[in-house]
Amino acid sequence: MNTELVVASLSGVVALGGAWFSARSSRRQALLAHELESRTTQQDLMGRHRDPLLWAAFDLQSRLYNIVDRGFLRVYFRDGSDRERAYARRSTLYVLGEYLGRVEILRRGVQFLDLGDSTLNRRIVGHFTAISNVLNNDGGGNTRFLDGHFIVFRSDQRAIGELMLAADGISCLGYVEFCRRLDEDTEFAEWFGPLSDSVEAVARAAEVPYRLIALQHAVLDLIDLLDPRAERFPDHRRSRLGRPPER
Repeated sequence: MNTELVVASLSGVVALGGAWFSARSSRRQALLAHELESRTTQQDLMGRHRDPLLWAAFDLQSRLYNIVDRGFLRVYFRDGSDRERAYARRSTLYVLGEYLGRVEILRRGVQFLDLGDSTLNRRIVGHFTAISNVLNNDGGGNTRFLDGHFIVFRSDQRAIGELMLAADGISCLGYVEFCRRLDEDTEFAEWFGPLSDSVEAVARAAEVPYRLIALQHAVLDLIDLLDPRAERFPDHRRSRLGRPPER
């Protein structure tokens, strides 16, 4: 084999090797860029929606605390004026609906919260599930949940979350629009009918449902995760309800 042929063969091998290495390097860079873009998108999404979710969760736990510890529904619904009764019912339905709406926004934004290997995001999903479980629990042998008040089954949780979305799909209905629909839109109001009945039942009940206590604890667990340093809501505003004795 002459020298020119050997040189040409070696040059070909080197060229092929260089092309293979370049292609592999480009593919690796593309994968890294895609992963970085995906993580950035997820971080942007959570950053954009964390505070609204945090506020919705705080408003919900605050209402639960006031119902259980301070007799909010007894004072404003059972013994209140017509205006106070309307406020107690509407606002209680709204804080639960807004929370479910915020969860639905996140669910849609990241395709059922497909958040990869993010430990934090997996923990957030775990807290969503824990809260959903409390609302969905119909007893099933656990007598603490047998009263039937404030049960919202999983599909109904999704439905209420969808109904709470504003036209842009990335924000929730404001309180004024919510009240208008509740009063004027029969189909809209029907989804909140069982919860409205629960408001009245709890207002007149001698004992507060265990579900509300368990729900407040589960929502506070989510708040602790979203605001671990208590920068937005200080610790003294996160009082946990005492759990009733086992039955």
